[in-house]
Amino acid sequence: MEMNRLLDLLDKWKLYMKYDNHKLGYPSKSIGMSSGGASGSFDDMYDEVEDDNVKTVDAVIHSLDHEEQKAIYARYLGTKKPMYYEVKLQIAIDNLLHIVGKRIGA
Repeated sequence: MEMNRLLDLLDKWKLYMKYDNHKLGYPSKSIGMSSGGASGSFDDMYDEVEDDNVKTVDAVIHSLDHEEQKAIYARYLGTKKPMYYEVKLQIAIDNLLHIVGKRIGA
């Protein structure tokens, strides 16, 4: 995985973390009958894959060392910076690049 792709996913994760979702897992649209052909557009499929990728990034962030998590939260969510913030952020980004790169193909 390239650094730019990870940074893009982290920006999407930031929006995901700030979005208040009270839907309880129910779909926003009902399932309709289709007379054949493809169901859903390419954009819908892309959005679903990106949502899964963001959830993967969220899971990996939560698996990091607590201080690394705090550095990521400080950078992307504006929380209090931990001591030695820059070093911990760099280590966290390196770990994310490695782990997320294994879990997400592109």
